Amino acid sequence: MTTQSSITSLSDASDDVLAVTPNTGGMAAVIESTVPKFNEAAQALLATMSHERQQRAERRGKTHAKYVKMPKDDLINEAIDMLTENAAAAFFGESGKRRALWLLGESDSGKTRSMEYHIPKRPEFRPYVTPAGEEFKPFVSFEAPRPITLKGFARKALAACGYPMVPGRLTEQELFELLKEVIRTNRILFMHVDEMQHVLKGTTTKEIQNVSDIIKSLLQIPDWPLHMILSGVPSLARFLSPEDGDSQLRNRSFIVELKQMTNKDAKALLGVQKQIVLGEGLSLGETDSEEFMHRLIHGCVGACGTIIQTIQAAAERAIVYPEKANPNVVTLNHYASVYALYSGCRPSENVFLQDDWKSIDPRLSLAKMLAKATRDEMPIKTKKKGA
Repeated sequence: MTTQSSITSLSDASDDVLAVTPNTGGMAAVIESTVPKFNEAAQALLATMSHERQQRAERRGKTHAKYVKMPKDDLINEAIDMLTENAAAAFFGESGKRRALWLLGESDSGKTRSMEYHIPKRPEFRPYVTPAGEEFKPFVSFEAPRPITLKGFARKALAACGYPMVPGRLTEQELFELLKEVIRTNRILFMHVDEMQHVLKGTTTKEIQNVSDIIKSLLQIPDWPLHMILSGVPSLARFLSPEDGDSQLRNRSFIVELKQMTNKDAKALLGVQKQIVLGEGLSLGETDSEEFMHRLIHGCVGACGTIIQTIQAAAERAIVYPEKANPNVVTLNHYASVYALYSGCRPSENVFLQDDWKSIDPRLSLAKMLAKATRDEMPIKTKKKGA
């Protein structure tokens, strides 16, 4: 069996001469090569810990490795179905023009975690072997460079496609033409670009239009229906809006927004809390109410990822620091302790300790700490002699 091929420049020829050479795996090969080194470092770290702390580390690792399904996952699944089926439709005639899936959500809304869960489960994205014994990877993924430039985007995409060594003297147009050729040669059907909001940092409407044009060109490679998943914060909608964006790109897209959680989601979150807590062999007490979920949603500013992490951490704290009066029960105090560590807030600003928690702005804890530090650092003015 041979490895996937990619177009690379011959080292003993000019930059304009291209040849097909084996792809050694790109970024995946780099990650795999670091695993043994990390395992050695982790084992040395664990050797410094007591048996009890080793068990806590193991439990935490296994907990965070679990994916907690939410209603949004059905929508993401449906959108990926639409995307992959559209790619396959080209075999029977022509694929539809909607070849981009935009996954938009605030920080910690679960975008990256969702992709980490859904992508490996998809047989459409897995490597396959041709009758000739060649292995191809139809799916590639990378994070948008920061700060983004068109050349930087092209080079990052080329590296993800198995072409890490790119001649430095190529123009933007030459880089993207090379990228299209690599995509065709390596039979890449799907490209995922994470953290696409990097493109919005300090860019003008013209620059946004330039990136939009590049994305459209990748979605229109002759005789090769590349489909893309582009994930980032909601401000990416500027790409698709009438003011800054491109109506043509909007008409070529599916759009999924991972909205912030609100009080309407309290009932669903009660089910999530129950799943997590009972899964740890614990019981629910005072936190098993919609009113408590309203408090949790407020304290986490509606961020789905933060809410799940907070529930998991509260359950872990109930195991490590059980209350004498309520052993094996996750209590309000466990949430309060986790929240204090996460936010750096004072007890008077802890949404799990105060009755008027609705008046507390969870985003201001560090701002107040910084303001106090700034005041403390200000030099004390003294009166001049004779004044």
